[in-house]
Formats: sequence, C-alpha cells, structure tokens
Amino acid sequence: MHELLLCPPDFYGIEYAPRDVRLGLVEASQNKIGNPVDQILLFCFHYDPATGKYGAVAMNIVRGAGAGFVLICGAFLAIFLRRDLKHDRNSLRRVG
Repeated sequence: MHELLLCPPDFYGIEYAPRDVRLGLVEASQNKIGNPVDQILLFCFHYDPATGKYGAVAMNIVRGAGAGFVLICGAFLAIFLRRDLKHDRNSLRRVG
C-alpha cells in the first residue's frame, strides 16, 4: 500500500508531476477512481521508490503491443476470409 502526502506545489522546493499525482491517487484508491486510460497507464507504469516517479515497465508494454497486434491481425484475417467465402459462393452459383 502506498501512502500519498499532498503538499503545496513549492513546499520546500518539491514539485510533483501531475501524472505522478494522478496515478498515485488511482493506485492508492485500489482503482476505485480514475478512468480506463488510467488503468492502462497503471498497467504500463509502476512506481519506482528509488527515483520517486512512475516509470515504464517494458514487459507490460510489450505484452500490450503484442495483444494489439494479435487483435488487428485477427480482424484483417476475419475480413479477408469472409470476402473469400463470399467470392467462392458467387463462383459456385454461376457454375451451378
């Protein structure tokens, strides 16, 4: 569980990036607040205590890109197979 302390923006020279504050609030609320874009961002970015910021997690980004690729290829395959079946049916009607 992460603790989040909200301070005025220039409290002792500390400034928080708006994205980090937003993701921190969504993560601390156990995803009860936020929108689907925040959920995707939290899938790809995780808090790094060493830097004090949210950083990209490469493997999750690769997984997301792979899933997107499979969905796009599947859609194209379905479209082309449907066209091919339609073309075959029309050819059979002309012959028969």
